[in-house]
Amino acid sequence: MSRFSHVDPDTPTPTRLNRGALRRILGWLRPYRWVILINVCLSLILTGAELMVPLLLQWAIDGVIRAIRSITAAVGEVERAAVFAGAWHDLGLLIGGFVGLFFLMGVVRYFEIYRTMVYAQRFMYGMRRRFFSHLHCLSLRFYDKWKSGQLIARGTADMDALQETIAWAPSHILSSAFMLVGACAAMFWKDPVLFGAVFPILPVLYLLTRRFRIKASDAWRQVRAQTGRLTANVAESIAGARVIQAFAREQRNYEVFGNLTDRLYDTRIETERVHGRYMIGTRSIWMCAQVIVIIFGAWRITVTSSLPEGEGRVTAGTVAAFLVYVAMFFRPIDMLTHIYSQLLHSLAAADRVIEVLDTEPEIVDRPGAVSPTDFEGDVTFDHVTFSYIEGTPVLHDVSFRVRPGEVIALVGPTGAGKTTVCRLIARFYEAQQGYVCIDDRDIRDIAQSSLHKRMGIVLQENFLFAGTVMDNIRYGRPDATDEEVIQCARQIGSHAAIEALPQGFETEVGERGGLLSAGQRQLICFTRAMLAGPRILILDEATSSVDTQTELKVQEALRRLTQRRTCFIVAHRLSTVRSADRVLVIEDGRLTEEGAHQDLLAAGGRYAMMYEEFIRSE
Repeated sequence: MSRFSHVDPDTPTPTRLNRGALRRILGWLRPYRWVILINVCLSLILTGAELMVPLLLQWAIDGVIRAIRSITAAVGEVERAAVFAGAWHDLGLLIGGFVGLFFLMGVVRYFEIYRTMVYAQRFMYGMRRRFFSHLHCLSLRFYDKWKSGQLIARGTADMDALQETIAWAPSHILSSAFMLVGACAAMFWKDPVLFGAVFPILPVLYLLTRRFRIKASDAWRQVRAQTGRLTANVAESIAGARVIQAFAREQRNYEVFGNLTDRLYDTRIETERVHGRYMIGTRSIWMCAQVIVIIFGAWRITVTSSLPEGEGRVTAGTVAAFLVYVAMFFRPIDMLTHIYSQLLHSLAAADRVIEVLDTEPEIVDRPGAVSPTDFEGDVTFDHVTFSYIEGTPVLHDVSFRVRPGEVIALVGPTGAGKTTVCRLIARFYEAQQGYVCIDDRDIRDIAQSSLHKRMGIVLQENFLFAGTVMDNIRYGRPDATDEEVIQCARQIGSHAAIEALPQGFETEVGERGGLLSAGQRQLICFTRAMLAGPRILILDEATSSVDTQTELKVQEALRRLTQRRTCFIVAHRLSTVRSADRVLVIEDGRLTEEGAHQDLLAAGGRYAMMYEEFIRSE
């Protein structure tokens, strides 16, 4: 089982970094470490280039001022022209420097973005495949405990929440930190006095950011919770559309949806209000810092004007560069705040994904499990006890043996354990006590893939995949030809019903087979199971949704197709079990009667009473 605690989709986002999830993410990123390192280097180069822009701006401003002064002080046209030409030469070099620097930044940014997105998509591609593959390995007990909406959310929304952090967090964190340190160092280098005037305002920014992080985390927790509730409501409404209309619940469902939408609206507004206040606060502090730089900068220009250039003299270019460095200091603060908030969400999402990935399948192949190419079909239950919930047994010490080719009917009241017997034969679950054997071999010593390839199962509520009838019948045997599919349908007795569909075997069944009737879906599933050529056939209420005439055709087909196949039939309609070789009566999880149909009637026991009730109901 997962070592992470169970996390509901509405679980609030934590206010602290989840170090366990962070370590797992770092482990997943290890194969991409060189790609990430190159991306970080590109980001640092880009940051270094950005830190050069204020220096070029300073040289440009001071150069223009010097040129104007030189031109004004020049005597005569010749000297003025020479100074003017020199100024233009210097200005051209500065313009060339700006163009070259911006071109370098553009090229570096392009490669940074391209490489980052490629690596992020590769990472997400691998994660999605890992998640999807793991879901197919998990046992049915896992799906008994989890809602499909929860798993869909973790495989989509939570997975997407990882992408931005995976892509940009490493490079942006380091580049923002580099920008902060570089901006502070540049300001101190330019003028320590001016830097000292601005520095006291920086703790105010830190306190504001810290307060925003706390409030923003709480606001986003509420948004995530409300979004989860709204998503669940929408998914449930879509799945239950027919029931909603049947009970005229449209207006009530709309009111519930409206209430959930209103709450989500309020939480989103509160989130934007918190963010807006933070933006106003940071902009106000930024403006205060700019005002301080301008005022103190003007004062520093005045008091240092008599000093030689390069010996502590502050110029207009210095002040302008200082203003740009102040802006560069505030920008990474915003970036780091955003990254931290995003990291909180991503780690919470990662924890939910990890919980699924760390869930170990209960049904696994034993070391050395064999993969027989075929079975005789001998099935044995040896003192089997099983429970879905610990302490509440569903089957109690059940023992029986079925010979190859026998047709066995399982009858009994609802909830007696008939379907559970079939699930244990298919090894969807494992018995807590006793053994289930096929061909005198413990079913746990048989590879699951080999077991299921030689087993056909038709349930009362069958699932069809979106596609055509032909696609669904061929699902268990993809290499079957159209002629083989059609021939199988003729043998089963489903051919006429399928041909009666608008496009016959090429008819689209819709999502979950919603465009077909229950009887049509069941016939298709029956044909699908038989096409796979199973050695063991399980029919769990497989004819409950077909009409009497079709049921007679299916029974006739079964008499032909069950030759050399072991068949288990679960049915409440006892008319479908008369021709069974043996009948197993299960009550309260115990095997109470066993024998042929006529023998059990003659015995006058529980089966005889059930059959008499069935005859009267007919």
